[in-house]
Parts: sequence; structure tokens; C-alpha cells
Amino acid sequence: MYKPSKRVLSACLVAGMLFSVANVNIFAENDSYDSSNVGIANKVGEYIVENSSEDPISDLTNGAVSVKDIQEEPETEEVVEEGSDTDASETDASVTDASETDGVALAEELTKAEKYTQFQDRAVCTAESKVNIRTASSTDAEVIGVIERGGICLVDEVNGDWTKIKSGTCEGYVASMYLAYGDDAGVWCENNGITRRATVNTTTLKVRETKDEDSEVVTLIPEGEDYYVYSVSDEWTEVLIHDDVRGFVKNDYVDLVFETTKAVSVEEQAEMDRKAKEEADRAWLEYLAQQEEAAKAAQVQTQTQTQVADTSQTQQTQTQQPAEQQQVAEQQPVAEQQPVADATQTMEQQQEYSEPEPVTEAPTEAPTEAPVSYAAPAGQTGVDLANYACQFVGNPYVWGGTSLTNGADCSGFVLTIYAQYGYSLPHNAAMQSNYGTEVSLSDLQPGDLCFYSNGGGIGHVAIYIGGGSIVHAASSRDGIKISAYNYSTPVKAVRILGQ
Repeated sequence: MYKPSKRVLSACLVAGMLFSVANVNIFAENDSYDSSNVGIANKVGEYIVENSSEDPISDLTNGAVSVKDIQEEPETEEVVEEGSDTDASETDASVTDASETDGVALAEELTKAEKYTQFQDRAVCTAESKVNIRTASSTDAEVIGVIERGGICLVDEVNGDWTKIKSGTCEGYVASMYLAYGDDAGVWCENNGITRRATVNTTTLKVRETKDEDSEVVTLIPEGEDYYVYSVSDEWTEVLIHDDVRGFVKNDYVDLVFETTKAVSVEEQAEMDRKAKEEADRAWLEYLAQQEEAAKAAQVQTQTQTQVADTSQTQQTQTQQPAEQQQVAEQQPVAEQQPVADATQTMEQQQEYSEPEPVTEAPTEAPTEAPVSYAAPAGQTGVDLANYACQFVGNPYVWGGTSLTNGADCSGFVLTIYAQYGYSLPHNAAMQSNYGTEVSLSDLQPGDLCFYSNGGGIGHVAIYIGGGSIVHAASSRDGIKISAYNYSTPVKAVRILGQ
């Protein structure tokens, strides 16, 4: 049992002893009470009255706490990191009572990791949001950075209420109560929803439909490729392959790692804030420009509609002359015709002396706002297409989407990329596999399309970029990313570009 727990129990026992001494005569006079109304104070009182033991505290706690613990254990005050919203109950109880223990030795002891080897010599931040990293072990010391919830750090020393750490570019002190060490860090991550990845550590690994070595093989995955983890049991890990296709692999053949972050220094945070502000300002100016263009377009459209209406009204007025005016016009003598030009005049001379007809400008149509598009790079080779597609790595996956920036699914990503090169493809991976010319998987070239099974047919598509890699809208977890072309077993490849 940790000493802080002893301290709590000791305090209760001391209170019980005091209460018992004060009320010993009451207990002596009333012999009718039984175990149903006997609390800890009464139990201590029995030992005092009967004087049946030299160490009643040890008897009552089965040796967990003794009279010596109560007499010798000093009270300590916990230091809470200033400005943090972390619950103090998350403190590692063994840390706050180590003021007389060598900090390096204690760090080595606390950070042992036999099950979660990722956290050997390391700790993870358990704060609700983030914790300050300071230059010294005091809340008055300068803040040099912050570490977020789920952030990982290397532990140098543990000295009571403070731990000296290294993370990212930061090296300083963090309040020990906001850290979990070694295997405890792994347990905390598992219980608090920290994302986990599985990296294959064998040449080729079978992904099975269920947690059974006799179950159907969903696909094969290669060494070094990593996958999002849904769940982990004693022998099996459930991984996401692509889209909604998942399966089970043996734990012995994957390395499981939690996706932790590193600390951010004050300078790094300032630079990120500056870039974020610049991006926000740029987006705002673009929005204002779009609004101005839209207003101009609306104004031109209104003017055009007015001109069309006026012209129509004039034409209608001219065609509705009174019948009397028409009759008068018919009774008027016909004016003598002008002599026709001499027949010897050439056509060019007639044109030279002819009166030019007035030119009337056609009303300008209101410009329509063009849809957002992304200019493809120069060149029409498969390498050009592959390089263009790789520009969107890191953008989100959205089922049914076709936006290269705001989100696309696998076939939506492919059709939008190919549209930039003049090819029209359907929004369906299986249908896309019927376009172009089928090629061997051993003869892949940049720009070719690779197709993957979903267990019942073709359910995923990616663009081959060369070097044994593909770029694809992988899943809602991973977004648009680069993977090994055989991250899942490809079942078909086609070449469209240049066909």
C-alpha cells in the first residue's frame, strides 16, 4: 500500500482513538451494542478498554499501518500546477512522498515498462487539457512550453512534487501529479481513448475475419505498414485496413504504439499562432473578394435585365401603330426613287459610298461564378498526375466526397484527380476498374490505378505513384495518405492515362 493511503487510514484511526478515549465510559456502561453498530472508533475503543494488544492499529489493518507509521509519518502538502484544470485525484500517489529519495533512481523505478514498452523511461501527461513546463521546480519559475493531454516525455528525475522531463525541444519541470509513468502510462492511455496504431513486424501477415486462425483470410499486409487499431485482446488485435474493412491479426506479429504528441515550446507556439493568423486573414480577404465579385455580378445582371425589358417594351410599342395611321400612310404618294448607281460602278465603289450601318453592342451577360478548381501541373504523364495527387496528402476522408481539400472518399479522390487531366470517371471503385487497360501488378507505372477487395468484390481504389507506393483516400481515421501499394492485397490494376 502506498504511504499516502497509509496517511489517510492513519488519520481515521487517530480520530477513532480520540473519540474512543473521550467516550470510554459510555462504551463501558452500554454492553448491548453489536457488530451492526460498531464503527472503526468503537473497534479502537475495544482495544483501548481491554488493552488486549500492544499495537491495535496493526491488528485492525492487518499490518498495513502501525502505531509507528502514525507517530513518524509527517504531513505533506501537494503542489497543484498553477492554472491547470487537472483533478488532483489523478496524482501518482508514490511520487509525492519521495522527497528523500534520489530523483534519478526513483525515475528509473517508476518508468519501468514491461507490458507497454513504448513508455520505458517515459511518462504521459494526464491533465484534462495541458500543463506548463517550467525552468525550475516551482510555480513561480518561467514557463518555457506546454505539454498536452496524452503528450509523451522522457523522464530524467522525479523529486517529490516535480519531475524533470524532456519532450520535443523543451527540457524542464512538470508537476508530478499530472504524469503517469511506465506501464501506468500505457494503462492510462488505454483507458482514456488515446489512438493506437499497429505496425507489422513480419514479412507478410494474414488478416483474418475473426479471432480464429481457421477463419477466412481477409487480406495480406506487408512488413512496416501501420494500421489504426480498433481493439486489443490477449492474442488478437483488430485493425482497420481501408474504408470500413477491418480484420484481426495476431499480437505477436505487430508492434502496438499509442499516438502521443510532444511538448511545444513558447517560441513554437508563437510561430504556430502567427501562421494561423496569417491563414485566417488570407481566408477572410478571399471571402471579401468573393463577396465583392458576387455583388458586381448581381449588379450587372440587374442592369442587363433592365435593358432587355426596355428593348422589349420599345419593340412592342412600335408594332402597335393605330390602324388610321397605317391607312394614311397607304394614301400618301410614293416618293420618287433615287437613281440607281451606274452599272459600270464596281462593287467596291458601291461599298465606298454606302452609309455604314450603326453598330449596336449586344448586352453583356452577367458573369457566372466559376466552380472551385485546382489547376493541374504542366505535363500529362503519369508522373505528373502522381505528383499532383500527392499534394493533397493529409486532407480529410469524407464518404461520398470529391473535394481534394475538404474531403473525398477513395473513388471521389481518383475521379477528381483524373478530371484535371481531361478524363471522366464514375464515382465508384468497382466501375472505375473497368476503364482503361488492365496491367500486371509487376508492371505498375505512376498514374496507374490499383484496386483492392472488400471481401465481396472491389471496394477500394488508389493511385500508384512509383517506388512501390500509392496515394489514396484511405479511411475516415487516416484521410488522404501514402501507403505501400501492397498495404492490402491488390486484386487488379489498370492504366488510363495515355489510353
